Amino acid sequence: MFFVLQLEEFNGLLAHKCSPFLRLFVCSVYVPLCSEDVPGAVPACRGLCEDVRKDCMPALEAAGLVWPSQLNCSRFPEPPDLCMQKRSEDELSSMVAFEPSLLHQQRIKVKPCPQDTVLIGDRCTKICVDGHEEDFVFEVWIAVWSILSIMIVTFALLTFAIQPKRFRWPARPILYLTICGFVTSLTYLVRWLAGSLTCSGGVKPFDNWLCVNAALLGAFCDCAYCLWWCTFSYVWYLSASKEWSTEAIERIAARLHSIVWTLSVCPIVYALVFNAIVSNPSTGFCETSSDVVLFVELGIVICGMALSVSTSLALRNVKKTLVHAGRSPYKLERLIYRLGLISFGISVPLLTHLIAHYFDLEYIAVGAKFSSVIFSTFWVFSYKTFRSWNKVLRPNFTHKGLRQQSPVTKV
Repeated sequence: MFFVLQLEEFNGLLAHKCSPFLRLFVCSVYVPLCSEDVPGAVPACRGLCEDVRKDCMPALEAAGLVWPSQLNCSRFPEPPDLCMQKRSEDELSSMVAFEPSLLHQQRIKVKPCPQDTVLIGDRCTKICVDGHEEDFVFEVWIAVWSILSIMIVTFALLTFAIQPKRFRWPARPILYLTICGFVTSLTYLVRWLAGSLTCSGGVKPFDNWLCVNAALLGAFCDCAYCLWWCTFSYVWYLSASKEWSTEAIERIAARLHSIVWTLSVCPIVYALVFNAIVSNPSTGFCETSSDVVLFVELGIVICGMALSVSTSLALRNVKKTLVHAGRSPYKLERLIYRLGLISFGISVPLLTHLIAHYFDLEYIAVGAKFSSVIFSTFWVFSYKTFRSWNKVLRPNFTHKGLRQQSPVTKV
């Protein structure tokens, strides 16, 4: 790009067309002939420079211009040194009009770049233009959702940390849903702070490792989130319909982990093997462009929804049994409503996200994704949670021994 800027300085000189060799000479200065057969670039000959200067000086003086100092003829070599000479009169008469672009294509391999890109070195780099109204609105959109989500998800993870024994199976998958949501929220927050990741490298996504890593991490978390949602519904189905105990589910927990985390790697492998990563300028992310992965995740979410409905029906049958036995179904009703609300809040926005992503409805896709993440944390919001945080934030430092005070003697 440097030589293009330099050539622009000679627009006034080139416009005169005072010599048939003027363009050849100027271009040979900034775009010298290169060949594998010679050790270096081939400059213009001094004779070519002097002929062009002789032809153009009257026109330059009439226009009030001077001969550029960069084109001082004394700095150019003379034969027998290797240099570019002007063509003979016979060759000139049979030669088509000279075009600098033809000279450029003959001497340099031209690398065509897509629209809104520029060639820097040997790489087409995206031109990023900030300040568009739509870009600003989308930046605000992801900023609000990512900040809100990461605050709620962080609170949920800290709650898990202070009371790890409280969230046993079959409620344990909520923890892993929350972890996936935290990574997703953090990725979007970094994207908002750092700006568009698609503008920090080449046009091809694989030229931009920051964007590629974000795409692979996003694909892993999205798949893991869908799988853990299905796992959450599955273990509750085992508990409600098959009457599995917490201990029985914990015995298969290792197998569930191995299945979920292994399958979550499949989108990464697919994207790398089939080069299925594209940049999305509207979101500023690189993404895996695979309808196969998208429809598989869609099937996993629908499977989880079916298991969730089966769980709800099984719990209602248990409720009827308790009522017929004369026992209070109060706690079971709370569990049914709580489980139904969280299942609906996770699955429906997640399904909406996948459909909106398929149709490139980015605003809806982002909002639905974060809505699902936020709903996945609702399991920790209960009276027990706030009582636990009250103990952490307002600990009772009074020692039991200090409570036993000596009796007061009445006078």
